[in-house]
Amino acid sequence: DYPSYNGAYNHARTQTNAYLKEYPSIRLILDLHRDAMEDGKGNQICTTTDVNGTQSAQLMMVVGSSAGGLHHPAWQENMALALKMHVQLEKLYPGICRPVSFRYQRFNQDLSPGAMLIEVGTAGNTLPQALAAAQCLADAIISLSAGANH
Repeated sequence: DYPSYNGAYNHARTQTNAYLKEYPSIRLILDLHRDAMEDGKGNQICTTTDVNGTQSAQLMMVVGSSAGGLHHPAWQENMALALKMHVQLEKLYPGICRPVSFRYQRFNQDLSPGAMLIEVGTAGNTLPQALAAAQCLADAIISLSAGANH
């Protein structure tokens, strides 16, 4: 999507559909972003928490819906997955999550009940903070999928 983010979701939709066609067994689709948060003066805000003595960016699950007018009849399944992930993350790493954000856009989540959009910190977070959060997310995904197999 560089140098312009215009059309990024359309491009991602095309690519995701191609992967789903080629690999129909895909059950989890992650769309990772960093949030753009600024204070009243235009300065970047970062969200952090302490994870076992390491500064980590916070994570936020974003759930799309059909409220904006685009077809997305099963958005509740995406919401259920986001809430399960949020609870698992908070169980493993208290304070790692910001509140789940419910939106009117669908963010390509209509392509799968296993589609999740996750904000990994903000534009103000450092790369090490984002990587620490990504490791926490990976741990939670592994933990949830292990529980799903039992």
